[in-house]
Amino acid sequence: MTASAANEFKMADVAPENPDQGYGASPSGETTEGQTETVGHEGGAHGGKPGLPQLDTTTFAGQIFWLLLSFAVLYFIISRFAAPKIGGVIADRAGRIRGDLDAAAEAKKASEAAVANYERALADARGRAVKMSEEIRTQVQAEANAKSDVAAKQLAADAAKAEASIAAMRAGAMSRLNTIARDTAAEIVQKLTGESASASDIDAAINAALKRS
Repeated sequence: MTASAANEFKMADVAPENPDQGYGASPSGETTEGQTETVGHEGGAHGGKPGLPQLDTTTFAGQIFWLLLSFAVLYFIISRFAAPKIGGVIADRAGRIRGDLDAAAEAKKASEAAVANYERALADARGRAVKMSEEIRTQVQAEANAKSDVAAKQLAADAAKAEASIAAMRAGAMSRLNTIARDTAAEIVQKLTGESASASDIDAAINAALKRS
């Protein structure tokens, strides 16, 4: 479809029902070529879309002025109101961070000192425990030695008493044995020979027999 045909189509849409009214239509309802071109130019002039205002070169000066003014006002507001507040907030935050770091350093020093004191107290307690255990061991050993000495002395005394008693019993037994042996030997000699033997001969014979045994 050509441009002239499109313009004719538009004119047909907006044309009144009566072909005799307006737009210079012919009695047969057809437009001439000149009328078609005129209508096409008018439609192009009034029906086209306008361009973007910010791209209109005739308004560049005003746009630049308001842009600079807006930047100046924004800079003034930021420099007088926003920037000091932001700087104050940053300074306060830096101060709090510095204070927290100092407090953390102090807490670290305090914890290190507490750990050192704990280790020192633990070492002292271990030393006292070792010393106390050594003293207790020495005391127990001394008591045991004392008791063992007393027991040894008592045992020695008891052994001496037992040996003395055994010696006394042996002596008594030997004296009785000698008497019995003497009497028995006298009876044997009396029965065998019919004569009584002297006491010295009997003692000599008994002692000789004991030595042989």
